[in-house]
Amino acid sequence: TLNAFGNLLIGIFSIFFIGFFFLREQGLFDSMLTSIVPTGYEQQTKQALDETTKLLIRYFAGILLQVSLITLIISSTLALLGVKNALLIGFLAGILNVIPYIGPMIATALAVAITLSSNIDLAFYDQMVPLLIKVIVVFGITRLIDDFILQPNIYSKSVNAHPLEIFIVVLIGARVGGVFGMILAIPFYTAFRVIGKVFLSEFKVIQRLTRHM
Repeated sequence: TLNAFGNLLIGIFSIFFIGFFFLREQGLFDSMLTSIVPTGYEQQTKQALDETTKLLIRYFAGILLQVSLITLIISSTLALLGVKNALLIGFLAGILNVIPYIGPMIATALAVAITLSSNIDLAFYDQMVPLLIKVIVVFGITRLIDDFILQPNIYSKSVNAHPLEIFIVVLIGARVGGVFGMILAIPFYTAFRVIGKVFLSEFKVIQRLTRHM
């Protein structure tokens, strides 16, 4: 446990330390990257880096908006229905929604557990069951809103990819890296498409994958 906690602290410190110097000295990362590529590819490397940065900024801004909207919808609706700890449940739902597909299911299970533990004094069949049904219905409706409105506009439009592409990429990420693979799948796929567009545009499969970029 101490070893894992120490590694976590070192990792967090390293991220902030490296990030500080990258933000302080603009162009440092570009210079490092272009210094390790062959002489004739500096301009293409800068182009790929710029395009990847723009797409990822759009993607993470969309994710932040999605988390905020999910939190707002669930917390406000549950509060109106008289569910205790509505803000906590909404916040957890928003954060866990970052994990594609399985995140909402985990959030629903946590919401049910929090509701049960917060209302132990209620009669189970007459009061607790209707309350749990309200919570599950709210999560179900929010899931539909997210699937049909929020995600198509965030995942597809922010990285200019078809929803089916996104689904397949997330499945591959889950297979390779589990939950973390699912979270990182779309950013890595975005970077891969940009690199392919800049350096491998003569291949037909790359042309198909990047035709909307």
